[in-house]
Amino acid sequence: MATISKYGMVRHLRAEPNQFVLHFQNGRVKRSGAGLAYWFLPLSAALAEVPVEDIATTFVLNERSRDFQALKVQCTVVYRVADPAVACSRVNFSIGADTGTWVQRPLDALATLWSQRALPPTRSYLAAATLEEALNRGSDAIREALMKAFRADSEIAAMGLALVNVVIDQLAPMADVEKALQTPARESIQAKADEAIFQRRAQAVEKERAIKENELATELELERKQELLIKQRGDNALNQVRQSAAADAEKTRSEISRLHAIAEAEAKRQAVTAQAAAESQRVMAAARMEETATYHEIWRNTPSQTASGIVMARFAEHITSIGHLNITPDLLAQHFREWLGNPPESK
Repeated sequence: MATISKYGMVRHLRAEPNQFVLHFQNGRVKRSGAGLAYWFLPLSAALAEVPVEDIATTFVLNERSRDFQALKVQCTVVYRVADPAVACSRVNFSIGADTGTWVQRPLDALATLWSQRALPPTRSYLAAATLEEALNRGSDAIREALMKAFRADSEIAAMGLALVNVVIDQLAPMADVEKALQTPARESIQAKADEAIFQRRAQAVEKERAIKENELATELELERKQELLIKQRGDNALNQVRQSAAADAEKTRSEISRLHAIAEAEAKRQAVTAQAAAESQRVMAAARMEETATYHEIWRNTPSQTASGIVMARFAEHITSIGHLNITPDLLAQHFREWLGNPPESK
């Protein structure tokens, strides 16, 4: 809004570049323009301020579709004041000479104008469209209808207004109808979500099954390899046993051959030894026999006194080793007589 400063009986007005000021005096426009700044006397002045920037007004229209479904249409109309003098003559844009504010609410009046002008084309379109058609294509269709109607409306131009743009902010049914319309999509989304969850679970189960199969295959492969290893170890052990048995058999055969050779050699040695011993015994026996014969021959030719002396000498040599000896007087007398050379007495 314009800024008005008080200086006694005089006032100073300063407007922004987007504010068009009209100064009336004695029923005529004395001064007008955007962004003015000047001094004036309040008692003889009537002031009006018209915004010349783009103005946006939003309103809601409640209508029904062809199938009697309530619809709420929220529109935003962007417009501007093309002719401030004409607009000022149609709508009260007067401001206080002391405050610089509007004495009424001109923009609300213009908003009402736009909503009233938007109602007929909106109603005409929705009355011919079903709820589904309105929801699917209604926003663009209503916007085009409003743009066409506003441009063709001579009253808007007669009020010094120019249309800039129309935006359909929202086109929605009643809450319960909207919820009912959302139900199939919601259920479809929920079904897709459930299907996705099922697919994820199925994939998880499939992955788990694949993992289990892989683990089972791995275990089977390990068991197979373990069986092969055990079999190989058994074969190796059997081969080792066979080799050891063959080696032991060969060693046993060699030992038997060696022992057999030793036994044969020992038998031969013992046979030779026995033969030698037998021959030695035979020779010794022959020698002893010859010695005995010689000894007997010597004793036979030796006088009895000499023989007795020899016997006694030998007896004396071995007397210490004789434990017990029985000598009768007759035997002793006989030997003494023989030793003295006296023949024994005849009985």
